[in-house]
Amino acid sequence: MNTGLMLIVLSAILWGTAGISAKYLINIYSLSALTIGAMRLLIASPVLLTMSKIQLKEKVKIDRRHYVLFVIYGITVATYQIAYFSAVKSIMVSVATLIALCTAPIFVAILSRIFLKEKMKTTVITALVVSIVGTSLIIGLRGNQILAGTSYWGYILALGAGLSYSVYTLCGKELVVYYPSTKVISITFSLGALLMLPFVKIPGNLSWNAWAILLYLGVVPTAIAYIIFTQGLKKSSATKASIATLFEPLTSTTLSVLLIGEKFNASQLLGALLLSSALFLLVFGDYFESIGRQFKIWVGKFNP
Repeated sequence: MNTGLMLIVLSAILWGTAGISAKYLINIYSLSALTIGAMRLLIASPVLLTMSKIQLKEKVKIDRRHYVLFVIYGITVATYQIAYFSAVKSIMVSVATLIALCTAPIFVAILSRIFLKEKMKTTVITALVVSIVGTSLIIGLRGNQILAGTSYWGYILALGAGLSYSVYTLCGKELVVYYPSTKVISITFSLGALLMLPFVKIPGNLSWNAWAILLYLGVVPTAIAYIIFTQGLKKSSATKASIATLFEPLTSTTLSVLLIGEKFNASQLLGALLLSSALFLLVFGDYFESIGRQFKIWVGKFNP
């Protein structure tokens, strides 16, 4: 099994727990989605900085040639929060999630081919298509809902979220080659948190229960999950990473079924199976391609 891919899937599962937590904060405590997104970064940043300091015994010097990558990473972490949560205000949450998460692998595949020279293998392309279809089925999008009474600006923002995600995925993959993942994440998330400060509007009478949920959002599905994610990036291609993280909506949907009584319909069940199939292709794709090559060689021996 590809260890990097498994780490990325684990991080995606942790991200998937954020949805129900955020929904609870919005419904019960009337916190805005934008404030929740900002607080995730603001809480995660000191945790990441502390973990980085504990883990790294020696000071890590940042090469000047990588400053731009760090800045781009920090900016795109913040713009993802802003674009996605703003898109949710303009269009349906399901549509915003679909556009943001399912266009990200497409952006990553294109950018990886251009900048990282990653080859687009047949199995990766197949997994890309299967995972996008599977995610669409899980979210429950139907044909003409995309154009029904919603704002085109919302679609642009959701696309911006997908592009932001793909850019910081690629930046992260490049930076973790030279620096420990905790160092990369602590610096970039701190930059992102500073950019998100204007969006923090916390009510003065917020309960301890709400603060506990915000703390969980900042520590578990943000700080810890992104550390795991960057470790996975070291051992997996950026394109495969982007596809594996589509397990985030699968996790969110599963938790909704278990915790708040939502039920899978036939199309959502099919979507879950398709996502599982996509992961199977990613993990064993190289093995299958190797068998295919050996088979062609074997067949070729019998051709005159």
